Amino acid sequence: MKQLRKEEPKKRHADIQFKDFPHKKEVLAIAIAVLVTILVLILTSGGPETPPATNQSLNQTPEINTKIYSAGGIYLEYPESWKVTTDEIKDNNMQLVIQDPSSAGNPNSTQAAGFTVFKVEKDPYQTLEQRKYTFIQSINDSGANINLVSSNDTNINGINAVESIYNGKGPKNEQIQLKVIYFERNNLIYILAFLTKGMDLQSQSANFDVVIDSFKLQ
Repeated sequence: MKQLRKEEPKKRHADIQFKDFPHKKEVLAIAIAVLVTILVLILTSGGPETPPATNQSLNQTPEINTKIYSAGGIYLEYPESWKVTTDEIKDNNMQLVIQDPSSAGNPNSTQAAGFTVFKVEKDPYQTLEQRKYTFIQSINDSGANINLVSSNDTNINGINAVESIYNGKGPKNEQIQLKVIYFERNNLIYILAFLTKGMDLQSQSANFDVVIDSFKLQ
């Protein structure tokens, strides 16, 4: 059944107002900077626990209980114990971050797992690969040091995409790993990033696969 997103009070996770910036290139740069800041926060500390949002509902899979997120032109499922810590939508721009309960509720957690979905209008002066490179370079500029391990073509529910794996150290010299799936559709760029701190990326594959296997455009 299609999940409808009810109107909610405005959230102030990132304090970004796209309408305040007249040039698309400035909007893209600011959105990337905000998203990278959120990712670094996941790697270095936890965010506040948030109550279940009205655009989420419970669903059951054979192994993992899940919630549904359906808004901003995307649909996905994620582990029901995980927390939405950022949910920003403005026109065709979107930033969503969901963390595991330990890191979301404990700023001193030595281990963390989370994922983000980032959607933005395509910059006509940048290719999809250049946009992904900017995303990764911004993470490194924020204090991390991650390097490409592998990159392959993939398919996410009928959408041709590229999957890249990164490995390295976070701002506090902690181990971090990152899987990035990115693609372009209808002049919009989508970046799905799955990251872990202090644990192997593979250890969270079941949780991340729930998101990847259920992800759809609406």
